Amino acid sequence: MSALLELLKQQFSPEHAAELDATIQFSWPQGHCSVGVHDGKAIFYEGSQSAPEAELILYFKDEKQALDIFSGRDNPVAAFMRGEFRSNGYLVWVFQTLAAFSRPATAS
Repeated sequence: MSALLELLKQQFSPEHAAELDATIQFSWPQGHCSVGVHDGKAIFYEGSQSAPEAELILYFKDEKQALDIFSGRDNPVAAFMRGEFRSNGYLVWVFQTLAAFSRPATAS
């Protein structure tokens, strides 16, 4: 399993995903994974697993960049401005996706 898919599973926040209804592909030059988000629930697909066709594709410079964005170590807007993060459109879905996979860290 890719490190990104593992992080996305940990970060998924159903309460922030309620407005999102799409299959999202997270893509980087060496690989990809997909997540279907429907009715506040997520289905996680790795590599060649048969995911439905993605309505939204997020492109990253590399998997580390995606990990940094979804873990909160990098700002998605700054990464976009640097050309390291882009999508095939649907900007509203991009922001909904960022919210759906940005579970706040819990205090230990």
